[in-house]
Amino acid sequence: MRNLIKLLSLFAIILLGVNCQKSDVGKDDGEKITVSLNLDGDYNVTVDQDPITKALTKASSNDIYAINVLWNQDGGSDYTYYAYGLFDNVQDMTITLLAHHKYRFIVSMVKNGKNTLFYGQAFNNTFSGFCYPFQTNSSGSTLLNNKFILGSGNYFSGLTSGSAHLSSETSPSASNATPNASLNRYYGSVYNYEPVPNGTVDIYLKRYIFGVNFIITGVTGAEGSLNVKCGNWLDKTISSDFVLGEEIHTFSTLPVESQNFTTTLTFTSNRGKPWNLTQTINITLKRNVMTTVNLTFKPDLSGARFGLVEEELDDNDIDLGINTDGYIDIDINPNN
Repeated sequence: MRNLIKLLSLFAIILLGVNCQKSDVGKDDGEKITVSLNLDGDYNVTVDQDPITKALTKASSNDIYAINVLWNQDGGSDYTYYAYGLFDNVQDMTITLLAHHKYRFIVSMVKNGKNTLFYGQAFNNTFSGFCYPFQTNSSGSTLLNNKFILGSGNYFSGLTSGSAHLSSETSPSASNATPNASLNRYYGSVYNYEPVPNGTVDIYLKRYIFGVNFIITGVTGAEGSLNVKCGNWLDKTISSDFVLGEEIHTFSTLPVESQNFTTTLTFTSNRGKPWNLTQTINITLKRNVMTTVNLTFKPDLSGARFGLVEEELDDNDIDLGINTDGYIDIDINPNN
């Protein structure tokens, strides 16, 4: 009888310990809150012409959104990768975050990315996906599957780069992405977001492109030929007047408000080497500004005269809203 009482007492202690453990689970960092990303707002997207025309275009299913999510796991100053996702459907942008932590969201969008970016089996992958700027650090291409992939191992490595693998390429490699790609790129970020039930966080996406045009006059084949080189979009040898046409390009690094470029002019005279000329021009190209370089070439004056004309492009912004639906659960491991 005494042994039976001891066994019953021990069993009661075990049950008490289990109940106490269960009551603590709701307080630890295992809680999770489902967060929804909602993109809202109209935004202008154009290549400006004659001199600038503006057209309003709504979000399209051909737009591609890439999102890196980072979190502060130990309460210090370091953030590590938590999840990533590639989307063409805003309604699918939902993610579960662990409570009691701070998060960062880094978002980049390519307007009409389905038609302008390379899609296929690159880098020896057996699946078809998108490459730079939407490839991950461990794969040459990324599936567009409209969901977040949890885990600290993979993330988008090119969201702050202006280089891209374009649809015109046939065999992308790690070294042949087009710099300053002619794409409509958007970028936005939010730091130190703490998820709460029914909470909301807004991410402001801004367009990070510059416009450029060259108008060159005074070059005649009777005098010689002129090579004009600027950035990665212009390398042209001409023997008559030339107009580049208004083009848009992505900055080398996002986000920035301007970038400096050197234009090199090399004139090869029909009279021989003593009459050859070389001149450099430094220009600053600004975010959402179409810069026209008017250049009048005068061989007899040993140089070129130039002027800059700047036209404002539309300041295209997107409001990205994040809100929680209040769903709370416990058993989640972000490394799975």
